[in-house]
Amino acid sequence: MEKITAETMRSYNRRQIFNHIYFNKRSSRQEIADTLHLSLTTVTQNLKMLEEENLIERSGYFQSTGGRKCVAYSCVSSIGAHITAHHLRLVAVDMYGNIFKRRRITENYCHSREYYQQFGAHIDTFIRSLNISPKRVLGVGIALTALLSKDRQHIAKSVLLGTTEAQLADFKEFLSYPCQLFHDSEAAADAELWFSPGITDALYLGLNHHLNGTLIMNRKIHAGKEYSGGLVEHITLYPGGRKCYCGKQGCFSAYCSGHLLVDDQTRDYEHFFQLLRSGSREESEKWQLFLEDLSVAIGSLSALLDCDIILGGTIGAYMIEDDRRRLQQLVRSDYHYAPSSDFICLGYKDVDICACGAAISYVDEFVKSL
Repeated sequence: MEKITAETMRSYNRRQIFNHIYFNKRSSRQEIADTLHLSLTTVTQNLKMLEEENLIERSGYFQSTGGRKCVAYSCVSSIGAHITAHHLRLVAVDMYGNIFKRRRITENYCHSREYYQQFGAHIDTFIRSLNISPKRVLGVGIALTALLSKDRQHIAKSVLLGTTEAQLADFKEFLSYPCQLFHDSEAAADAELWFSPGITDALYLGLNHHLNGTLIMNRKIHAGKEYSGGLVEHITLYPGGRKCYCGKQGCFSAYCSGHLLVDDQTRDYEHFFQLLRSGSREESEKWQLFLEDLSVAIGSLSALLDCDIILGGTIGAYMIEDDRRRLQQLVRSDYHYAPSSDFICLGYKDVDICACGAAISYVDEFVKSL
């Protein structure tokens, strides 16, 4: 039998204390000691080390039942960024994947040293606004509207960003934190997996200003042979139809993207859905046509995949149960072999799900290492 050393026991106690705080979200020194059957001295020493390593923080007090208030301890956070052609969205998430601060910046993407320097400055300013030590940031996940190389070190293809030259190293030069790149739909699908442990096989549809998709198989992202699995937005929906930004005609994306609902400049989806829910005729007609086209695509995809279809992204965040039922009925009325069970699901409702998923990657990695 391997001999248990004092150092092994200290490491074990430290890990147990951190796990207790993480899985209980908040805890007091006395509660930790009682639950783990440790002395208050041992708990205090370990809490001090965990604080010094920026793995936990003091987060207020628990209500006292008499005597001194108990200090509450909780865990730390990571940063997510979503870069599109004209905007940058930043989020800070806690160790449970919840966004506790966000920022939207209007800025045109450009593959230039100046852009990456400005990006780094935005990250630094955002982190300072959180009033936390930079040491508490696990990393920065960067979601891009672009296909990446299989090693995720550079952009492989991107019509929307207009470059295949950008590399992870361009971002790293101006960041003081670990960072990694993600295809934005992959990041969003990762967030869905985090918040919905019941997902096994599904097609995630990111109903954003420009449609995207990701295939989930056995709770893993299906990257494909050339890291472009789930790229359903460029499947031909109507041959010879509208021109897509990719240059082809009739793509799924040309009929089921958010730019068909709102103005390209304002992108005010909240206003669109407010008008829709209040009965506006113009918005209602746009929405009906959008759902009809979406149902045609979903019918074909369902025939091929026979799995749940998750509706997420910016538009998905505003959809309600009635929209889901209407869409599912449209699919069934047009496609005789549509599943009889509820196969269309509403995804996690947050307009910043791409940035959130990019940030969660660091949280997930950290939790798995516990």
